[in-house]
Amino acid sequence: MINMTPKQYLETLVNNKQCYDLDNGKVALYHKDIEQMAGYFDISVDVDIKTADGKLKFAICKAIATNNGNNKKYSSLGEAHPDTNGFAYFVAVAEKRAVDRAILKALHLHGDVLSYEELDLRNKPKSQPTKLKTKVKTLTEEIETKILSSKDKESFSKNLGKYANFLEQLLKENPGYANKLLEKIQVKQQQMETSNV
Repeated sequence: MINMTPKQYLETLVNNKQCYDLDNGKVALYHKDIEQMAGYFDISVDVDIKTADGKLKFAICKAIATNNGNNKKYSSLGEAHPDTNGFAYFVAVAEKRAVDRAILKALHLHGDVLSYEELDLRNKPKSQPTKLKTKVKTLTEEIETKILSSKDKESFSKNLGKYANFLEQLLKENPGYANKLLEKIQVKQQQMETSNV
């Protein structure tokens, strides 16, 4: 594997459209990608819930990221409150915000890069598609076509196996779209079963 700096790693994610473009020219990275960066650059993280109130749906978590190469520590808080959080699981959001901020500090990217978990997209107009959504949809359509245009049971099974990880990831990131696609796949599977009887 080629050794990259955090900025080069970030550029790779941006070039692959694995980020959320913000109006101010900055980008927000997804939690899973920030965690993968931490693994790549040997950064470990400890998290502690400082406060959580189920009635108020309010939580604060503290994360400490340690660069295991030089043993430097970077801490950050993550908060979730109904006013700043459009997500259902407020403690998980507070934890992810704390972890992501601490990792980004350890990578010296904090301030230039945000975590997707920090965004409150409740009031964002849906008519503004992001680059990532456009790419995911295009890729999904391509994969959908490949699976659903399979000529026989063998190629159908092969394509399902080939794209299983993609479908799993899509289910996490865009469950609505993924479930519709899985329904189509199920119908196709039933058609193939019936045609072979």
